[in-house]
Amino acid sequence: MTSKLPDQVNFEGKPWLQATPWLLLAVAFLGTCLVAWAVQLILLPHFFPHLHAGHGMLVGGDSAGMHLTAVDLAARIQKEGWSVWELRPAGNAPTGIAAALYVFVTPEPYMLVPLNALVHAAGGMMVYLIAYLVSASRLASVLAALPFLLFPSAASWYAQIHKDGIFALGMLLCALGWMQAFRPAFWASARPAYTALILPLAIGLFLVWLVRPHIMILMQAVAFVASILELAVASVWWRRRVIGGERALTAVFILLTIPLMMILVKPSDDRVESWRGSVVEREMVMQYMPGACLLERGANVGVDKLPTTIAAMRDFYISGYRNAKSNMDPEFVPGTVCNLLTYLPRALQIGYLAPFPAQWVADGSVAANTVMRRVISAEMLVVYACLLFLPVAMWNFRKKTEFWFVLGFLTLLTVIHVYLVPNLGTLHRMRYGFLTAVVGLALAGAVDRVLARRAARLE
Repeated sequence: MTSKLPDQVNFEGKPWLQATPWLLLAVAFLGTCLVAWAVQLILLPHFFPHLHAGHGMLVGGDSAGMHLTAVDLAARIQKEGWSVWELRPAGNAPTGIAAALYVFVTPEPYMLVPLNALVHAAGGMMVYLIAYLVSASRLASVLAALPFLLFPSAASWYAQIHKDGIFALGMLLCALGWMQAFRPAFWASARPAYTALILPLAIGLFLVWLVRPHIMILMQAVAFVASILELAVASVWWRRRVIGGERALTAVFILLTIPLMMILVKPSDDRVESWRGSVVEREMVMQYMPGACLLERGANVGVDKLPTTIAAMRDFYISGYRNAKSNMDPEFVPGTVCNLLTYLPRALQIGYLAPFPAQWVADGSVAANTVMRRVISAEMLVVYACLLFLPVAMWNFRKKTEFWFVLGFLTLLTVIHVYLVPNLGTLHRMRYGFLTAVVGLALAGAVDRVLARRAARLE
């Protein structure tokens, strides 16, 4: 049951034509700028000097080193020309972007705040649009965007130099684009805005490639799964005459083209190749978790490839954080597909509920991590409360195919990152967009139910 309030106008998949998301973008941009500048120029140097690495950067993170690398690269560009510029110096695109901006402005991180704020505000706008496509309520959609925009842990990337804000925006753009294909109203409209499907996907995949090119290997698999599901849904709609034959053929063409183009483009770089080399190197020395399985290890090389790659990725992150106190289940080394399946309930638990209450008061490896634990713990109280409404959203939007797709998309990527990234600090940054979007959908479902009951009483 959905509410029927006067502000719920059918925009045929174009909620960005409203003023509300743009107003949200503007307010979020200004607010994020103020918070980021306050962190860099006031809070860290004057109130938390023990956490200040200089130039508004946080001790214990990657941002201080990325800033220094960007300053050096900017100085080289000014001296030797733009031929020395790199997109990913030391494997980090934000460093290359910062260096390019430092050439034209003062080489200080506070000059990057407007760009970081725009990326963060745009991520909140994407959550708004995702929620609006399933709820058709401006109020519910604005509330859905608030966790993404307001959770204070996000300041660790928009007030610093980091890739997580760009990654979250890219993934949310992908979710928004693919959602369109699961909306019968999109294909059945008089003039489907195909750019509403293709453009968010193209920009989103580009942003993901920009900051985490190795994730494009995962996104190719996700694209194939999404296209298969979309084709199955489109065939059902065609048989039920929800959409005509011409639109069905158009859907087939577009949905098959997306994964094929991703394969042909082959987005990659040296870091992807080195990562693949690390996988091969680690798989030769790892001790795999034993377990009885119909697909025993060694019986099929192709079947072994998936758990081997996941195990190597986990070992890659653990080896980089040997002394980290936030490693989750470091002893888990999958050896078979069965090991992966039996770990799935635990992966869902970690993805949506970690850090757990027992970890809230524990100390981190360094002082900055201890502070971040306290911040994330406060956020998890909000997450726990909001996720209680997820069953309400699932019931309210049970007939909306796009809702089930986006919930599955966000959950799948959350779980995959739990398998790959055992360090909770890193995992929290990488899952942030997925988790806050699910929390937002849960909130949207609860608000939608309240508005529907209110509208029913007024009739």
